[in-house]
Amino acid sequence: MIETITIERFKNIKKIILPLESINVLVGSNNSGKSSILQSIQFAVSIAQTTSLDEFYYTKWKANKLSTSLTTNQIIYTPIRDIYSLGIGGSLSQDKAKAIAVRFTEKETNETANFLLRKGRNKNLLTEIEGQILGNQIRNLENPFTIYVPGLAGIPAIEELKSEGIIRRAAAKGDANNVFRNILWLLKQDEIKWNTFITDFNDVFPGLSLNISFDVTKDEHINAYITDKNKNLPVDAFGTGVLQTIQILSYVHLYNPKILILDEPDSHLHPSNQRIIAEKLNDITSRLNFQIILSTHSRHLLDAFKDYASINWISNGQIKDKEYDFISVLLEIGALDKGDILNNGKTKCVILTEDSKTNPLHTILNANGFNMTETDIWPYEGCSKLETAIVLAAFIKKNAPSTVIVIHRDRDYLTAEEVKEVKEKANKAGIEMFFTKGTDIESHFLNPKHIIKVYDQISLPDINTIIDEATLEIKDKSISNFVNSITKASLKIQYEGGEAVNSGAIAVKCLSDYEGDKERYRHGKKVYASLKNKLQTVYGQKDLLIPTEDLKIIELTEIKDTIWVTNKLNL
Repeated sequence: MIETITIERFKNIKKIILPLESINVLVGSNNSGKSSILQSIQFAVSIAQTTSLDEFYYTKWKANKLSTSLTTNQIIYTPIRDIYSLGIGGSLSQDKAKAIAVRFTEKETNETANFLLRKGRNKNLLTEIEGQILGNQIRNLENPFTIYVPGLAGIPAIEELKSEGIIRRAAAKGDANNVFRNILWLLKQDEIKWNTFITDFNDVFPGLSLNISFDVTKDEHINAYITDKNKNLPVDAFGTGVLQTIQILSYVHLYNPKILILDEPDSHLHPSNQRIIAEKLNDITSRLNFQIILSTHSRHLLDAFKDYASINWISNGQIKDKEYDFISVLLEIGALDKGDILNNGKTKCVILTEDSKTNPLHTILNANGFNMTETDIWPYEGCSKLETAIVLAAFIKKNAPSTVIVIHRDRDYLTAEEVKEVKEKANKAGIEMFFTKGTDIESHFLNPKHIIKVYDQISLPDINTIIDEATLEIKDKSISNFVNSITKASLKIQYEGGEAVNSGAIAVKCLSDYEGDKERYRHGKKVYASLKNKLQTVYGQKDLLIPTEDLKIIELTEIKDTIWVTNKLNL
């Protein structure tokens, strides 16, 4: 697995170090540098692959370096025809210190491969690869290290059968549309790969089947049909969303690259299918052990990936140092201005939450009867600041007046009076508030009656004992967090001219409050993690994040009724 890719002096990128996880999403406004990052990676790989062609047979490694000269028409892939314009500032220099440079670093081995390209004499290009072990893997054209899949605009009406070498070279160029049927035909020759591909495709588009054939004795072109509800139609008669999904999945299964590069794969996919393909790509990366780097403008795809992908916010050819924030990104990329912001009126409720991981909240809402197909959860770090949330709520109301806005806030260590005050301010602005019963959303899952629905082989007394053990294990951390939080709030009051902080009194009161109501003041997230570990170690791994009757909360049920029950009665 590649740990980092460093790109220097490519188009508008001076230098950027891109850290890689399994799935990596690039977001940002137009001209922010997202596509340049994708192109630079494929361009570097393409240069390496070019040096492995037959005409470079005599080019050899010397002292861990491979150097040669190329002509512009030899390079397998280039994002633009004028390669000399790819240098920083639009000009490729002869100076080695100003060359385009792309460096791959492997996580497990710390092996590196550094690719340089600069202008040579007589319009030639000089390239240098440093790092033979990883460099040779990347040079291998037969087993492409990367596959670059740009957005699919359409496919030709017919395709002649091409040799495997021509197809592989077209794939390396990112020329997916012109060999669409040939890729499928090659894949069909491997029964295991084909069947796995079809299974994955049907997870996104159930009910569709693909038929690929070519009779060498009579056919001039590859026959490719999709059957839908007993109708057999040519593959090019289907929408681009279906074709784009076929293209992505077929490339993955045929070539099994180390890195799959996707440029706005959401372009032609319905929002619901964007979420499905995000889940499918997450599943495949784990199964086939490869990485994905993709760019997107879609809030649906971004939302679908946010729980299991690394999100990189790109601006002016750099990764923004500011912590990634879902709503701020959407505002920058213009995703909140699109007509489908709230599913064209079908979204009845928007939940603003300060939690970046939304699975626990999703489970709680589901358990309380929220229609999750008509509910959007928006992680937003600013929702704890009521004034900011009110501005965002006004924006939502302007675009969808009938949508109900709910803010989820962890109760943390707020007093009952403080909670009441915040709720009243929010209600005056037309916003519903949901505060957790404990310090955070995870505290709701420390419920023995809920847990016994999952671990039905454990008695209720034993579950209570395990919860008590987890609570005791985290006691010191819970109290420390409690004291630090109250001290921080007290210091703020002091700095504003209020009463001086009495650290001793704070510590005594926090300890007393904790001992008087552990369920309220224990650190929910940490106790939940400890509890899960204890349960899984002894009783096996089961998912506690499932909706049960014991997760019902009166205030959420009442909000749900106002959205779906009351509105239905008024129709």
